[in-house]
Amino acid sequence: MIDELRSYKIVPGGLADYLKTAEEVAIPFRRDNYGKLLGFWFGEIGAVNSVYNLWQHQDLNTREALRAELQKQEVWRSKYLPHAHPLMQRQFVRLMTPAIPFCAPAERGNVYEVRFIRTKTGKAQEFISRFRTDLPADYQAATVGLWTTLAGHLNEVVHISACRDLAARLKRSLQHPEWQNFLAKHGSLVEEIESSLMIPANHSPLQ
Repeated sequence: MIDELRSYKIVPGGLADYLKTAEEVAIPFRRDNYGKLLGFWFGEIGAVNSVYNLWQHQDLNTREALRAELQKQEVWRSKYLPHAHPLMQRQFVRLMTPAIPFCAPAERGNVYEVRFIRTKTGKAQEFISRFRTDLPADYQAATVGLWTTLAGHLNEVVHISACRDLAARLKRSLQHPEWQNFLAKHGSLVEEIESSLMIPANHSPLQ
């Protein structure tokens, strides 16, 4: 499987309009016919005015074929793109290989966090290995998905986790002693960490 994380920077004041267009036009039309939608969020803390959507594809060839077919569809070309594109400042795509199987939380009503962990050149797989063996159990239990990138930022690990609420997220902050102990052991593998708190959109399969 190949997973695709798409992120869009939305013009200030345009987020509600974009989410409405996605909920009422894009997602009902696409359903899972052009890739399976795993999650759809907007950034609340960190990357504000941003949207993230996560899709699953059988492989790269299937993704390319389905994307090409999508661009031919009249609904997509006439009802979605003319409304969505003016609201977007930038688009970015990460094509990713799962390092841990995608796992939806058992309960709804979560907030989510995405961490982009850029490793030293050639060190992404080693970081993944240390993550699996040395990260505290509650961090691992909160994990929704863990990936390495094929395209986009190379040498990057993408981690999405679920939290019951903001208070639960703060307990797992980058300043938490357990995370600090992890970085004390393996921080030499890391160049940079970026984080954004994400809220599920109404049409997101993950809530």
